[in-house]
Amino acid sequence: MNYKVYIYALMLFLSVFATSGLNFEGIIKRNHIYEAKALVILLIMSLTYLSASFIISFIEVL
Repeated sequence: MNYKVYIYALMLFLSVFATSGLNFEGIIKRNHIYEAKALVILLIMSLTYLSASFIISFIEVL
C-alpha cells in the first residue's frame, strides 16, 4: 500500500515536468491569467491521476 504514495509523487513530478514544455499562449485568451493557471493545475492533476492509476493497476495485475 505504501508504494502507491511514491508512484503518485513520481507521476506528479513527471506531469509537472511534461506540462512545463507546453506552450499555452496559443489557446488562452489575453488577461485570463487565473483561468490559465487553473487549467494547468487541473491538467497536471488529471495526468497524475491517470498515469499513476495505470501503473498501479499494471503492478497489481502482475
